[in-house]
Amino acid sequence: MAILDLSPDVWHDALRLAPGQAPHVLILEGTWWREKATRDRLARLSDVRETAFPEMYLGRWNGLGVAYCCAYGAARAVEPAHVFAAMGTPLVIQIGTCGAMDGTLATGTVMVPDTGLGRDGVTRHYQAGEAVSFDPAASGRARALLAARGIPAAGGAHLTWSSLFAQSDRVCAAWAAEGLRTVDMEAAAVAAVAHRFGRRAVALLTVWDALAEGRSFLDPLEAAQSQALARANTEIFDVALDLAKEDAGARAG
Repeated sequence: MAILDLSPDVWHDALRLAPGQAPHVLILEGTWWREKATRDRLARLSDVRETAFPEMYLGRWNGLGVAYCCAYGAARAVEPAHVFAAMGTPLVIQIGTCGAMDGTLATGTVMVPDTGLGRDGVTRHYQAGEAVSFDPAASGRARALLAARGIPAAGGAHLTWSSLFAQSDRVCAAWAAEGLRTVDMEAAAVAAVAHRFGRRAVALLTVWDALAEGRSFLDPLEAAQSQALARANTEIFDVALDLAKEDAGARAG
């Protein structure tokens, strides 16, 4: 049977989990610095173990079952998203960084998109068309949790693209003209997978590149910008955990 048609039981067996043992949340992160990100994020969890699938980890946080995987690019990110969403994990959260076409979004702002366009080559295989929505209630709550921690947050239209490098000034200007505020390489595709399996999806993406100004990750940041970027990158994981805990409590209630 083709992978897209496999049943939840198959995925439970593949990960060596009993039925009903799917974690409440899957947190995905897209970054080049996989080793550091994985080490830092897993340090926040207890009872951590790697599943039968490499680099897909399970742990616990305040009694909550959490899965974490560092997966760069849509083609890779949809794999853990597919496995856990198919298995029954109700909430999928994408974290990471993004570039901003909107010059009003300062470095260290966290984009929590309302809608996304998946022009990554993968989104279309999970749904008809490129447009995808993120869960409005969870996204609104994520922005409130970020604000409570002193982290500026924004919403709006977001783009998931196929390559960090295939972004010219002309292309970025065209995206801005469409009303797209930010761009990453995973979020819309992950949301499309979540929707296919009836799960909720949220993205928390820290603004790094200022594409409206022609500034990429290769360009140095001012000290205040570096501090804002580092702080937001730390906080988005904790906010994802808080959001999942609240979601689990609401479902139990």
